[in-house]
Amino acid sequence: MSSLRTASPHTDQDRLACEQGLQRLFSWAVAVRPDEIPADARRRARQILFDDISAMAGAWHEPEFQRLYPVLMQSSRGSVSTVFCQPGTKADPETAAVVNAVSANWLELDEGYRTTPCHAGLYVLPALLASAEADGTSMDTMIATLAVAYELITRVAQAFPQQPAVMQSHGRFAALGAAMAVSLHRRLTASQLMDAASAAVTLITPAPRNHLALGALVRNVWAAAGARSGMNVVDWAAAGIAGSPGGIYDVYCTVLRGGFRPEALTEGLGESWAVTRGYTKMYACCQHLHAAVEAALDIRVMVWEKGVDNVAGIHVLTHELALPLQNARPHNTLSAKFSMAHAIAAALLAGQGGATAFHSGTVADSAMQALRERVTMAPWPEPIPPAPNDRPARVEIRFTDGSSLAGECLSARGGADRPFAPDELMDKIRQLTSETFPGLAEVAARVIEGHSPLLGRPWPETVRAMQARALTEAS
Repeated sequence: MSSLRTASPHTDQDRLACEQGLQRLFSWAVAVRPDEIPADARRRARQILFDDISAMAGAWHEPEFQRLYPVLMQSSRGSVSTVFCQPGTKADPETAAVVNAVSANWLELDEGYRTTPCHAGLYVLPALLASAEADGTSMDTMIATLAVAYELITRVAQAFPQQPAVMQSHGRFAALGAAMAVSLHRRLTASQLMDAASAAVTLITPAPRNHLALGALVRNVWAAAGARSGMNVVDWAAAGIAGSPGGIYDVYCTVLRGGFRPEALTEGLGESWAVTRGYTKMYACCQHLHAAVEAALDIRVMVWEKGVDNVAGIHVLTHELALPLQNARPHNTLSAKFSMAHAIAAALLAGQGGATAFHSGTVADSAMQALRERVTMAPWPEPIPPAPNDRPARVEIRFTDGSSLAGECLSARGGADRPFAPDELMDKIRQLTSETFPGLAEVAARVIEGHSPLLGRPWPETVRAMQARALTEAS
């Protein structure tokens, strides 16, 4: 006869610490006023807003996404919130959030959080954008909500590390991030926020991390499923459907057997802002590969001088998060974006790591395939440097004449330690939006720098300003 396991005193103590930490965190979150958010945090939130919207717009050029788009849109029940991959197209808020979540992460060019694996903007923005447009919320209020929701989901991500890291963060945190963002947007109380968050965490998806390198395209809808679930639970909470206050501990620790760092929930609360510690992606692949891409680009000219056809082998020494991401024969864009072999081959052949280096047309390219086959990987020699240099890569290239070249990068550009210049971010935004949203970059530049009257106006006005040129040119 089986018996029900009872919680240990240690588990009960940790669960209580989780409840108390979340109560303090949520009480802080609902009380924060926009003018209490530091200027640098608000500015970075504005960057994330337009960075992620540009990733949504840029996804339209991928054939795989184009096939999925009409399927996602067929369930729409209204025309309220903008679908950013197609100017002028609107859907009901839930459908818009789903489509925007799928497109935002399709290119692997959405922003991310550096301290722990977590694409906080992706988990917060699709649901928040749809809700803010539906409600006519002012942009500065929406930006403040983004910054606070970003703080909440990244603190949860830091408080509950995986042991080992077998789940991808999109499945772990998207539903929770969406629920917290919409709860803040609707100005719910701390207890109502707890109800929604504790329900949302039970609706996360398993999200096997190996699916990324395998190219299982279901991965590209994990964040969308979370956006929909997060929006649903906020509505359901009003009808009394809630989880347990200790539910977040139950899921991440009891069920998923992860760790718990209670101090991460409240340490330095209000003193430092997670939104300022995120990273911007210029390379359209997993951030764990970025140092290797940068190292390869640094020596590319010398490689071509010696002849790329004369490359006999490429050996990459790198950190443990990147080591599973090896697939010399990716079969679609997703598997290419999580393939060290493709990332290195694309850097050397295309001379860049942007969207075109991972476009569907590169997957079957014969020259790309030949070079991918020559890439091998091994662990970085111990010890791994401390953060922010804890994701290093060294690319060693051997030639048929016996000579060799090596490039090394300890920390890829884009993070808080090596940020891109404002004009570099704007170049990225222009490249991704010039065809679908030709007016977006101009609006974004002014808003990011805080020079636009749109900041105090309802968010729908900014959406109309961004797409005005596109609609004029299409008419």
